[in-house]
Amino acid sequence: MTNKIYAPVSATAPAKYIIIGEHAVVHGEPALAAPLNSVYSTATLRPVHKHNTTDLYINAPDINFSGALESMPHDNPIANIVRQTLQELHYQDSIPGSLTVTSTIPIASGLGSSASISTAISRCIIKYLGHNLTNDEISQIVFKTESLQHGNPSGIDNTVIAHEVPMLFSKASPAQHLRPTKPLYYVLADTGQTRSTMDTLNIFRKQSRKKTTLFQESVRSIGKIAKESSLAFQDADHIKLGNLMSKNHALLQKLGVSTPELDKLVTIAIASGANGAKLSGAGHGGHIIAQVNQQTMSSVVNALKDIGSKPLTAIINP
Repeated sequence: MTNKIYAPVSATAPAKYIIIGEHAVVHGEPALAAPLNSVYSTATLRPVHKHNTTDLYINAPDINFSGALESMPHDNPIANIVRQTLQELHYQDSIPGSLTVTSTIPIASGLGSSASISTAISRCIIKYLGHNLTNDEISQIVFKTESLQHGNPSGIDNTVIAHEVPMLFSKASPAQHLRPTKPLYYVLADTGQTRSTMDTLNIFRKQSRKKTTLFQESVRSIGKIAKESSLAFQDADHIKLGNLMSKNHALLQKLGVSTPELDKLVTIAIASGANGAKLSGAGHGGHIIAQVNQQTMSSVVNALKDIGSKPLTAIINP
């Protein structure tokens, strides 16, 4: 065990939301997504100076989870991201410390909570041990843990969260960082229904085998909408973006990943002034996202509050 004295460190990572392109992105089409900084994960690592302490103790109070790293199974996501990070750093010694992990991101709601938590933990350990890794390297570490949790993820969550910028993401080509010419405004609302991304993707795959032509055509259409939306995003054309989002939602309805609760939130958002709205994430629960402008943001927020939802807002500045 090393005798080096370490100082306490903390690291954070935001949530993310998909504006256009979920599900199609898993099949190689592009998707437009952005970081959501109003909710985030935090990891804090403090040294523990006790003669009988030789291992890292992990505490995640939000999920009522705690324990020593050495006693945790390989498939535990928090233990896995710690081990993946140490392996990438070629660090083989023990860490006599206490790692506390907290998050304000709703779990299983389409906002990338698992990737955010993993990113915060990885950043914290890297910083604690005095190393420097690029955002791409951190994203790749997190992707390994995401694969453990979600089976065959697209990689959009870890990439957007690690880089913390809006981007057009594709598995087939390098991510394109995007910035609008004027501010863009979004409202997100939660159905309160949690769902497993892996379960939703498995259902999606089973349905796609039954209706192969429909799914292939829909996936290609969503990819075209995503490419078109990236241009509208850079032009800050909130009207066109709203229209494209509504078209995307109609395709996701056809693919069977929306629900009456998601559809209700979409309808209320548009009726109260949004330019368009859609589910955001894997579907079968989770959040919707509405494209608004500076004037309509408050009316959409209030309409969603009136039905018991707890909307989040996001502003993407030039």
